[in-house]
Parts: sequence; C-alpha cells; structure tokens
Amino acid sequence: MKVSVVIPTYNERENIKGLIPEISDVFEKNGINGNLIVIDDSSPDGTAREVENLRERYPIVLIKRGQKLGIGSAYVTGFKKAMDLNSDIIFEMDADFSHDPEYIPEFVKSLNNYDLVLGSRYIKGGEIENWSLWRKM
Repeated sequence: MKVSVVIPTYNERENIKGLIPEISDVFEKNGINGNLIVIDDSSPDGTAREVENLRERYPIVLIKRGQKLGIGSAYVTGFKKAMDLNSDIIFEMDADFSHDPEYIPEFVKSLNNYDLVLGSRYIKGGEIENWSLWRKM
C-alpha cells in the first residue's frame, strides 16, 4: 500500500526539520511505502527552503502556494495531490507535532479491518497533553 502524509505549513521551519525525518524513520522501521506532501503558504521564515533541502534525503512533494490561503484549502490541495499519486492511504498531520508519527503503523494495520480509521484528541481516549481547559474549548 502507498501512504501519503499531507502536511500544511506556515512558519514551521523549526518544526519541519524534525518532523520530516521522524515520519520517514517511522516509514522505514515499519516497511511502509510512503511519501510526504508539504503544502507551504509562502512562509516568510523559510519553511519551503528547509523542505527543499530535506527533499535531497526524504520522499517529499513540495507544493508552494503564492500566498497564505489557509489550512483547510492546504489540506484539500494535499489530498488532491495524494490522489494524483495513487495513494491508498492518506494521513493529515499538522507540522507542530500535535500528531505523533509513531501512530502511523497502527493506523495502517487497522485499515486491514476497517474502511476508515480516525484518530482525534476530541474523542474518548484522545487528549492533548499540557493543554489548558480553555485551549481545548
């Protein structure tokens, strides 16, 4: 199965330097045929430039958008690209490590028995460590 991880970015240079190698390591350790699709909304901090450097070592598709169009449309752009690449499984992940890449293999395995697998911090068993009640609302 081919797996794509869609990651929208805006000013995520520091986070993306750690996230991409971590996801790629999870792919490698678990025999997952995967790629990363990064959609950057013209980050002024050099996020796209950092991703271009990482492309030399990791399976990344970078989509650079000319202006900040928002996370929702970035995900849609990434999903469309994943479908163009004939991906069997598509993940969405934020660049700020709010989604743990270590769960990817568990989700892939679960898809052998289910049509849809959902992970959410907003359902029973899901949580966000160190978030105040105010931020959760």
